[in-house]
Amino acid sequence: MNDPIQAAPDAVRAAYQRLTPKRAAFALAIPTAPSLVQAAVSAGYTDKAAKAKSSGLAQHPDVKVVVDWLTSTTLAAAQLTVEGVMRELAALVFADPAALFDPNTGALKPPRAWPEAAGKFVTAVDVADLYEGSGDDRTKVGEVHKLKFADKLGAVNTALKLLNAFPEKKKAVTHTHRVGVVVVPAKQPWGDAGTAAQGSAAPLVSPPLTTSTQFRLTKSLIRDDNGSIPE
Repeated sequence: MNDPIQAAPDAVRAAYQRLTPKRAAFALAIPTAPSLVQAAVSAGYTDKAAKAKSSGLAQHPDVKVVVDWLTSTTLAAAQLTVEGVMRELAALVFADPAALFDPNTGALKPPRAWPEAAGKFVTAVDVADLYEGSGDDRTKVGEVHKLKFADKLGAVNTALKLLNAFPEKKKAVTHTHRVGVVVVPAKQPWGDAGTAAQGSAAPLVSPPLTTSTQFRLTKSLIRDDNGSIPE
């Protein structure tokens, strides 16, 4: 049986050997599995255990070491690099469908005359024959070609995000703090005629604060951050 990490560095091999058989199988399955749960199931975990433990198992230090190495070697074997992917994306962003048509007649060029970049943005070609007449008298008079192009707008948006063309701006949040002071008048022994109760040194001629008077006084002491009195 071939050792899947035979060519791995010593540190990776040591991490792999420290794993239990199930965890080792889980680590080997992650790079090609559609999900962590599926990787765990393929490693021998039950469906219930896979759903409950797969995320935690993937964070195990030795599992991460093995997975990182496997992923890097798989990408290298497939010649999948950031630079290569960016070239493909650039070809799609700058794709020119007009290059597929004859500039003099407007007719679609035969595929052999298409530019090399056409294969990067043409995803499908459907050909339908056109006929005139019916039955034995039916004759082919032409063809209809339907081209399907890759999502150029999506590629442009992806490229702009990678270029950080529109950095997110933090929205300034303005907080308005209001401090309210409620003035409650001290209790006064007002008589029915507005004079002080018996035994006072001098009559108090100020009437008691009414509800509206207290409201106006309270409102006048509430100011916003700009120092202005709210309506």
